[in-house]
Amino acid sequence: MSSGTITLYIAASVDGFIATEDGGVSWLEEFQEEMEDGEGGFEAFFASVDCLLIGSKTYEQVLGFGEWPYGQKPTYVVTRRDLPRTNEAVELFDGPVDELVERLKREYEHVWLVGGAQLAQTVLRSDQLDRLHLSLVPVLLGRGIPLFDDAGEPHDLTLLDTITRDTGIVEMQYDVGP
Repeated sequence: MSSGTITLYIAASVDGFIATEDGGVSWLEEFQEEMEDGEGGFEAFFASVDCLLIGSKTYEQVLGFGEWPYGQKPTYVVTRRDLPRTNEAVELFDGPVDELVERLKREYEHVWLVGGAQLAQTVLRSDQLDRLHLSLVPVLLGRGIPLFDDAGEPHDLTLLDTITRDTGIVEMQYDVGP
């Protein structure tokens, strides 16, 4: 039985916020192209992923961007609400997150935990997050939705790689320990 990897691949402001207080991410737009292309960019990461795990607020936000950007990759949306499914690859899940994560790790080699913060914190608190790919964007938001507001117990991180982009973005990849 193989055990897959759960990776939180996410961008945050230097002061630790992933969105403005109202959930907005327009502050990322000017950095979008650079984060997608090049060595270690999003396109290379996305090609390595065979499943997505996403919280309901983040899912709704992605739906609001227009065309579904993730194609037919299996996507599990953690929600208690009845949300529209963008395609047959999207499954709504209302149950214990730790059980879903265990199942996904058995069924898939590489799962991308898309977000948001509540789901990321839940997975981290249950010691099921394996990798953190954090892009620090050279912006200070001052307030907003923090990435790790309630991450539970301390977790040791082992730095695997660092990439510095011309715009000042610093991408750090960590192995997450319990």
